[in-house]
Amino acid sequence: MDEPGALWCPSPNYFPGRRGQRPRWIIVHGTAGFASAEEVVAFFQHPETEASTHYVIGRDGRIFQLVREADAAWGNGVVSRGHDRWWEPLGNPNYVTLSIEHHKLRRDNGDELTAAQKRASFLLIAHLCERHGIPRRWADAQGGITGHFSLDPEGRSYCPGPYPWDELFSYLAGSDPPHQMGPARSRAAEQTLSDRDPTGAGLRQQLAELREVAAAFQRRLINVELELARLQGQERPPGSRTIKRSPRR
Repeated sequence: MDEPGALWCPSPNYFPGRRGQRPRWIIVHGTAGFASAEEVVAFFQHPETEASTHYVIGRDGRIFQLVREADAAWGNGVVSRGHDRWWEPLGNPNYVTLSIEHHKLRRDNGDELTAAQKRASFLLIAHLCERHGIPRRWADAQGGITGHFSLDPEGRSYCPGPYPWDELFSYLAGSDPPHQMGPARSRAAEQTLSDRDPTGAGLRQQLAELREVAAAFQRRLINVELELARLQGQERPPGSRTIKRSPRR
């Protein structure tokens, strides 16, 4: 698992490795339906779906990782007429992209992100940019961040739907990656801890205990919700699921 705090829910739908290439673009998606993020995850975990993204972000802000960042998810493989000019010469765009689904209830992706979803999305994108050296700006020929509409304006003009792009780029421009935190901010943080706990031992113990409890709770929660999503999926009429891609190419 690459993203701290993400729930690892592996999908079989990916290309191992990137054939010597690296991710240079982040592609933002909306699910265009599904009752829950768990249902999206379960859908992507079916081999017959032949689709996946690296991450799914629920409306409550939880992040699910389905494909490792070193591998190519099957989410961005169709390039249609009118696409941004840099895609076509690259061949299969899955090898050079990281993809993030945002759970949206409406089939037209018309709903806005929740506050928790927005926070999780911004933080995840910042981490991806930092880990892979992806430019923190609108996509261009050198890399960056954009929506699925950039590759497939004919079939995915509505993907991801409403997304707070201006807020995202303002956030990325103003956020400091952890390894670039200035000395003054580091000293201030250390002073706060020293005042409350001179050795930090108590805080470390509390953190370890909370992490153990949170991990156990998350495991139980995801197992129950995925099983519920599986049972509900068996009751859905054929053709009712809405994510459709032709990702593999």
